[in-house]
Amino acid sequence: MVQQLKFARMETSFKGLMNRAIRHFNRYVGEGADTYRWIFIESPEYVARSLEILADDLPEDDLADVVPRMPYLVVLFRAVDEDKHMPVEAALAFLSIINRSGMITILRQCSDRQQLAPSFDLDPAYWSPLLFMCGGVPDLDAEFEGDTTDQCSFF
Repeated sequence: MVQQLKFARMETSFKGLMNRAIRHFNRYVGEGADTYRWIFIESPEYVARSLEILADDLPEDDLADVVPRMPYLVVLFRAVDEDKHMPVEAALAFLSIINRSGMITILRQCSDRQQLAPSFDLDPAYWSPLLFMCGGVPDLDAEFEGDTTDQCSFF
């Protein structure tokens, strides 16, 4: 049986990394950057509550199993009255920054239009969620935790 992959937090400032990634996103978006709003979540309670709302957008069983184990959630909102297209180059610039720091992400479009915005004190009449990303650093050594031999001790 395949062992489940565990995810760990990054060994850098999450807030600092996200601020740097937003700068790159905004550089590609240009003047329309203020029509987007980012929400970054690392609190397990907020992640769990948000994933309940976002569950409809994760129909694949294998992803629905992996996503709750990822420690970070990112939601991108856009102004409702703006063009509904996704700025692809800007999103790729954002992803390149966070991926270079070791974080891997699962990215999905968001279908919710009413529940998510109020949970972050945003007006759903003005802000609509566009996409969300779950992320974390894969802990490749976690599966070896129980393989301690008689030759070593951990304190």
